[in-house]
Amino acid sequence: MKKILLTSILASSVIFAASNPSLQYSYEVTPFAAGILSDSKIGLEDDHYFNGGISLSKNLDGKIIDQIELGFMRSQSVEYKNGGNTNLNRLFLNAIKKYSISQRWGAYGILGIGHQDVSSEAGKNEDSPFFNWGLGLRYDIPFYGIALKSDIRHLISTKNSRNDVMYTFGMAMPLGKKYNDVIEAKIPEVVEKEEIEAIVPIVDGDDDNDDVLNSRDLCPNSLSGVVVDRNGCELDDDNDSVVNRLDKCPKTSEGVEVNKDGCVATVQLQINFDSNSDNIKDLYSQEIAQFAYLLKQNTKLKATIEAHTDSRGNDEYNQKLSQQRANSTLEALKDLNIDASRLKAIGYGESQPVATNSTKEGRAKNRRVTGLINQ
Repeated sequence: MKKILLTSILASSVIFAASNPSLQYSYEVTPFAAGILSDSKIGLEDDHYFNGGISLSKNLDGKIIDQIELGFMRSQSVEYKNGGNTNLNRLFLNAIKKYSISQRWGAYGILGIGHQDVSSEAGKNEDSPFFNWGLGLRYDIPFYGIALKSDIRHLISTKNSRNDVMYTFGMAMPLGKKYNDVIEAKIPEVVEKEEIEAIVPIVDGDDDNDDVLNSRDLCPNSLSGVVVDRNGCELDDDNDSVVNRLDKCPKTSEGVEVNKDGCVATVQLQINFDSNSDNIKDLYSQEIAQFAYLLKQNTKLKATIEAHTDSRGNDEYNQKLSQQRANSTLEALKDLNIDASRLKAIGYGESQPVATNSTKEGRAKNRRVTGLINQ
């Protein structure tokens, strides 16, 4: 049976190994080997015996709990002191909370319930529900989406107050890639044919006062006072279709897809804060890690961190608070080994709300930090 379990672990590693980080996946499959230090009162010949198993975890975004784990573990032919043997099957359901230590290393806590099935009961070794809790470490292998995991757990059976200790070694593989892009249906626009009217020549002029005559002005409605090129259109130095006046990332590389602010439209960093606070909540750790991962994969990219407040408090206080929020986010990215020279933090105070400040919900949306990536 041990050979079968080890073969299953190796086969699962080949099937589920991927080329993307585990953060980009919805599920995680973990074949594992384990040892059990059994309660001596159970009457086993060897209180330390081998187990093998497999678990399936669902990744949860923006929740207090990071994963829900469903697992199965089997111990084959465990011998009793008084003769005979038994097989032990354990099924468990756990909640898992992760804690980031560095970009690759992390700790996690485990808490859950389960059921133990004993094929041949003897003495106090019998079928029983159990509680289990524990602590573990994981290391995310770069580029392959695989993580090495090890943990130690305390199993407490509801019958006979049985206490077992279990330690595991496993390899987690991602499964089920997330797709965040929204596909919108586009309805073809039907353009009716219009009659062509003869145009009577008029005297050339400059209606928008941009010093480019109407006859060669390709942008005849330029705003007053803006700088235009020889064709009467606002300047767009990086040719990303966002004019310099509106471009928050004015040096984007040619051909890179950008958003309405002229910045790389790949990852949107969005963090909300409690009132009068610049502390980043734990629930945003994964989002910050994804943002840092994109910057590490593309070393030419830079990022601008923009922070805002709601309208409560005076302008001076809100300006200072927004800058503190931007600086907190910048420090979180530096802790993930992003060079400070690639980051810029700007506080806008209450000057750029995205929702009304007259309601509690609107003010919560305005207490925010956004991250913009540019080149």
